[in-house]
Amino acid sequence: MAYKATTTKTANAPSSITDAFRRKGTPLFGPMNYRLMLLGLVLLVVGNLLMIGKEDIYSFTKITLAPLVISLGYLVELAAILYRPRS
Repeated sequence: MAYKATTTKTANAPSSITDAFRRKGTPLFGPMNYRLMLLGLVLLVVGNLLMIGKEDIYSFTKITLAPLVISLGYLVELAAILYRPRS
């Protein structure tokens, strides 16, 4: 006997991925997403700039502050990708 895979799909519940592909011509991200992406990019650049320099390698800026700023930048980038405005 062969196993036949059946999927039950209701007409009123399309998946979000296929729904996104059906809406051709509409942008995937809105203006708020791009603002958050820009903010995250700025935080990543600032964190990396804090990490370079000629002062002591074990300074507070390089050991603590820069990694926190970079982590915050990645969290903002993740939020920018996942943010979906209310419709």
